[in-house]
Amino acid sequence: MEKDDLGLQLEAWLEAAKDLVPDSEDAKKITNEGAGVLAKHLKAEADKHRSTRKDVKYGHLADNIVVQNTDIDGEKNGNSVVGFGQKAYVARFLNDGTKNMAATHFVDNARREAKDDVLKAQWNKYKEITRKKRSE
Repeated sequence: MEKDDLGLQLEAWLEAAKDLVPDSEDAKKITNEGAGVLAKHLKAEADKHRSTRKDVKYGHLADNIVVQNTDIDGEKNGNSVVGFGQKAYVARFLNDGTKNMAATHFVDNARREAKDDVLKAQWNKYKEITRKKRSE
């Protein structure tokens, strides 16, 4: 085969690119980094709506934000989830409203405000991981 054979060029490109595609373990690290940032934004937004009512069993929504380094079903596939755990139904009522209560859209606002920071955190983690792989 000649040096400029397309097959050889494609193999060389594939070899160079394989360290740039994260496997599920690296994807877990990357998405977990973004989930942590989203959780901070969500907590800050929920704190704005903190009431004086004391829920002895669950506490306030802002204190019940959970980061899970799996998908929603608990499957370890590189996804991460951020939510409210046992108080998720309350968060939905407050965010979407009910017939007796106006919507606050605090979850929607937190997601929108966090989007750039989440992507930046994930990008930085991705660069860190790929830099390590290339130096090995």
